[in-house]
Amino acid sequence: MNEQRFLFIRHGETIANEQQLAYGLTESPLNAKGKAQAHATGLRLQGWSSPYDRMLTSPLGRAQETAAIVNQYLNLPLEIDPGLVESNLGDWEGITYAEMLSNGYATKSIRDDHFSEHGGESPQAVSDRVSQCLTAARHRYPNENLIFVSHGSAIAHGMAVIMDTQPKFGYQYLMHNGAITEVSLQATPTLLHLNNYDHLAEELTTPKDRPDNVQRV
Repeated sequence: MNEQRFLFIRHGETIANEQQLAYGLTESPLNAKGKAQAHATGLRLQGWSSPYDRMLTSPLGRAQETAAIVNQYLNLPLEIDPGLVESNLGDWEGITYAEMLSNGYATKSIRDDHFSEHGGESPQAVSDRVSQCLTAARHRYPNENLIFVSHGSAIAHGMAVIMDTQPKFGYQYLMHNGAITEVSLQATPTLLHLNNYDHLAEELTTPKDRPDNVQRV
């Protein structure tokens, strides 16, 4: 292998996403659109330019269900990695996206890597956890290209570590449900695809300004 590649998939749309509720560790199943997004993602990866060898998924049900659907098309070894779990939102679990905006979650997370007034994980804590997960996976499987099925915030934090950018929150790497982000892990990592959801039909997309899809500084 000339270079190892990591490919990230954000889980498909959930009932909570549809209702615009902020769920971190709280479970919420995929809705019909989310399942269709996962099928479209799996179909797209069947013809992907780079071969992949293994898939790792967050333990939360929405990620596991997405991974299982995608893997119907890829038939890869699949394992659960708790390091890929979504950010713990603490006291703000289950509030609306509008309330998250009013509380300043994104703004405060962008400005302060140690923000934790919500009683959940700080950006630094999420960054450290996801970074350790990705580093450990790379060491376990140094000769394999790896797919990670995870969550919007967790992936954003992980990508900020890989690309060595600030802030830890990595808001610039937030992804649409069912989207693909791919990076080549050369001496200087190269971003090959960011938030690619061209494989989703128009009826499977969500508004680009939905708060979990994009945050503004």
